[in-house]
Amino acid sequence: MIDQNLDYLANLLCQNRRQGITSDIPFDLLRSEDDAWAVQSAAISAFANDAVGYALIGTCPAIRGTLGLASPIYCPIPVGTVLQDSHGPFRLPQGFIGAQCEIVFTIGGPLGADHWPITRDQFWKAILSYQPAIGLVGRRGHLTGQPHLAAIADYAFHVSTIVDKYHEPTGLEAMDRIDMRASINNVPVFQSASGEGLVDPINSALWLVNDLIARGNYLSAGDIVATGSIIPMLLQILPGQELKVELSGVGDASARFL
Repeated sequence: MIDQNLDYLANLLCQNRRQGITSDIPFDLLRSEDDAWAVQSAAISAFANDAVGYALIGTCPAIRGTLGLASPIYCPIPVGTVLQDSHGPFRLPQGFIGAQCEIVFTIGGPLGADHWPITRDQFWKAILSYQPAIGLVGRRGHLTGQPHLAAIADYAFHVSTIVDKYHEPTGLEAMDRIDMRASINNVPVFQSASGEGLVDPINSALWLVNDLIARGNYLSAGDIVATGSIIPMLLQILPGQELKVELSGVGDASARFL
C-alpha cells in the first residue's frame, strides 16, 4: 500500500489517461524511484484490469537526453492499448510527445522465472513472433519535480502501441541488418541500411528482461515487449498526417492521425 499523497497522484494520472488530457499533477511529491514505481503500479491498476506485456522508452541516449531520463524506463502495457494499424485513424491526445518506430516481440514461454540473468541467445530462442509497430508517447501531467521520476510515474509516457501483423522469427542475424525507412505523408524522415544508426531492439528487450528479474519479476508466455524507438529520435506527428514504418524482414506499420 502506498501513502495517501502518492495514491492521489496515481488517481490523477489515471483520470487524465482515461480522458486523454494533460493537467497540473504534483510530481514533486515523488521523493525516490521507489515512490515513482509505486505510483506507476497504482496508476496501472486503476486504469486497467490486466496488462499484456511491457513498453520501453529511452533505450537511445539521444531520447533520454531530450526527456531528462537517467536510464531507460518501462511500464506494463494495459489491455486495450495495443491497436491494429488497420483500425485508424487515431486521435492524438493532449500531451503527445512523439512517435516511436519500434519492434514488438511476443514471448513464447516464461522468461526469467528462475531469476537468473538472460543472455541474448536465450531471449531470441524465447521469441514466438515479432511485429513492426508505432508507439505513441505522451504526458498526462505538466512537468514538475524531477523529470526521471515524473516519467516513471506517468506510465513511462506510454500512450498506445499500434501494430501490424505477426511474423515468425528467422535467424537472429536478421535483427543486425534491418533496412529501415520511416516516412510522414510519403516524405522520408529517416532511413537506414543494414541496421546502421539503429538502436538494437534485442539489446533493448534484453535490458528490460534483466531489469525485471532484478526487481523480482519476469515475462510470462504470451507477454509482449515493445522495444522503444529503434531510431535515435521521436518523430513529431500532426493531426492529418500519416506515419509509415518499413522494416525489411519484419514488415510495415502505418497509422493516420486526427
